Amino acid sequence: MVKQTGTGWILRRAVVVVLGLAAAAPALADETGRLEDVVVTAQRREAPLQDVPAAVSALTGAELEGAGAARVDDFASSVPNVYINANNDLRNTNIVVRGISSNPNNPGVDPSVGIFVDGVYMSRPTTINANIYDIDRIEFVRGPQGALYGKNTIAGAMNFITRLPTETPEADLAVDFGNYSAVSAYASVSGPLGSDAVLGRLSVSTQHRDGLVTNLYTGTKLDNVDEDAGRVALLFKLSSDVQLLLRADKSRDRTNDGSADVYLNGEFAGTPYADASPWDRVVNDYRDTVQNRDVSGVSAQLDWHTTAGRLTSLSAYRQYTWYNFADNTYAPVDLLSSGITEDQSEWSEDLRWVSDLKGPLSYIVGAYYSRQHLDTVSTATFGAGLGVYPQDESAQIFGNITTESTAAYLQVGYDFTARWSASASVRYSDEKKDLDASGIGDPYGVFLASYAERSLTRTDDKTTASATISYKPDPAVLAYATYSQGFKAGGFNVFSVTPTDDARYAPETVDSYEAGLKLRLFDGRMFLNLAAYYLDYQNLQVNQLLLINGVPQYTTSNAATAQSTGFELEARAALATGLDGTLAYGYNDSHYRSYANATPAGADYSGNQLPDAARNAVSAALDYRHPVAAQLDLIARADVTYRSGTFFDPSNDPVLTQGGYTLVNARLGVGHGTRWSVVLWGKNLTNKLYAVTREDGPIVPGQVIQSLGFPRMYGVEGRVGF
Repeated sequence: MVKQTGTGWILRRAVVVVLGLAAAAPALADETGRLEDVVVTAQRREAPLQDVPAAVSALTGAELEGAGAARVDDFASSVPNVYINANNDLRNTNIVVRGISSNPNNPGVDPSVGIFVDGVYMSRPTTINANIYDIDRIEFVRGPQGALYGKNTIAGAMNFITRLPTETPEADLAVDFGNYSAVSAYASVSGPLGSDAVLGRLSVSTQHRDGLVTNLYTGTKLDNVDEDAGRVALLFKLSSDVQLLLRADKSRDRTNDGSADVYLNGEFAGTPYADASPWDRVVNDYRDTVQNRDVSGVSAQLDWHTTAGRLTSLSAYRQYTWYNFADNTYAPVDLLSSGITEDQSEWSEDLRWVSDLKGPLSYIVGAYYSRQHLDTVSTATFGAGLGVYPQDESAQIFGNITTESTAAYLQVGYDFTARWSASASVRYSDEKKDLDASGIGDPYGVFLASYAERSLTRTDDKTTASATISYKPDPAVLAYATYSQGFKAGGFNVFSVTPTDDARYAPETVDSYEAGLKLRLFDGRMFLNLAAYYLDYQNLQVNQLLLINGVPQYTTSNAATAQSTGFELEARAALATGLDGTLAYGYNDSHYRSYANATPAGADYSGNQLPDAARNAVSAALDYRHPVAAQLDLIARADVTYRSGTFFDPSNDPVLTQGGYTLVNARLGVGHGTRWSVVLWGKNLTNKLYAVTREDGPIVPGQVIQSLGFPRMYGVEGRVGF
């Protein structure tokens, strides 16, 4: 017999072990309780997760706290075929669902994955990579969700639901200390405000950590964390049937995030400008990276409950400002630096009626409107080291973008029998984008010539539909099949507009086919969910970093066709008293079926794998909590994640890749229920070195740069509840 070794074999054995333990659960029936079925609102109704005919995953606030999840990239690996790459960067958060990336570095591009916070659509990913605190649950819906959500959910939706004010007074406090001088704290207080008809909740959070990367030239520690945030919610019970929920939030970041190490020196090899090692977390850049962000928002949700259903009006205003600047030479010489500023604001209104479920017929009808305005400036500074000018000179490109989105939607469901049911939905979307673009070149137009303001307009509209049929032979089994269409509007490459080129790209569409099975096994002590899918994309919008007119720019183009095929498995089991196990596995095969003329040089990427689309991803975890003395519990957790090799670029250049890697995390401590806990924690315990991005340097020929995943981190966390 041939002996099998390697990470892949180990993970296969881990999967077998976890499922084997789950299968043993019936023998422990007298000693274990049933699993809690999380109630979700992924389809605009409250329903147990196991009864929703869609590929939905949910993580509760307790689960996030138990896993030590502090930011978005801490938890996404536990959801099949979902990957979040924060890229050590506040702005360039790349969300990948079933192989489809949502990385709109270009300010004219809409995200493919819809992000919603308390029902409010977040139109830019700049606001996503932030501290997670006071969360009730996070829901992931995979596949296009155009029927019931705001615009641009062509790949999936992620819903953050924060905790509501409580009818009884309560308070929580958590403090965390870690290596790299990391300090974070979170506090919340909730309860009635002088009357049972008015409830309030206040939560605040702070996160600070020294940088992970040292810049030898300046002495600055890069890739640090410096964020403060707060949130308030007021719930007014206006009557027995009507309530008004007001929310407001604000956060502030001041960091040196976004550094990149040199993987290949290119033309700088053998010179004093060469980087010594791509893995030492040491750079030697003429300028430090700088990233500042301020985010705020308010919303008002009015719910009117009647005997026939519920009317909801959700009105919101969101705003953020963003500034970054970074060295583009990645060497101690003044050649090229660039940055982007953004000032964005958005109004939105979502009005919907959700019928009751008293009869076989149910329906949801609604309308959505938003108006977003984004002022953005791209600045490139050409250093004296280029030998063109005796001093630094700059060029700027200005873009003012106004986007109006209007939609109407209807979903109708019908229960034919106690076992068979079906639903169908239709949505009409209208997207209008107005762009004013202009440029101020360097003094003699060597790198970028000035051009007068151009005003451009485009309108895209589309009617999309979906249909689902589900079969429930008994309360423990749900099978379903879904066909759905998705749509994402076209737009402009804001920083690529010239006097003769509108730099437009076309809308993208998708036809999605999905079949799934949800099981409650062993008298509710195990949940097992399976899903298979096929996605057929037309005019897939693809983002690439290219050097245009001497300025590095993220440019969007359309691939003719792309497809994504895959399979997903989620399992959760009560293995023994106090011991729970979870397993998530995703298989994905996504590639461009046709992508000719992918670059200005005419490259053909047909058949290439989509960027950041791992073929296999596995996550397994064990959680243990057991009394060891009066009012004292032992707390332990271990989780392992594996992600197979990926390409970072549509070209599938072998250099721009990351092989498969495994990460191990663990937690160990003591506590008593929700009253208090003290836990030692560690992340990436094997100190695995791996790249989260790798791309060609924007100015030095042959140079390749990369950003590294987080190193080994460890610390101690204390929590207390009142």
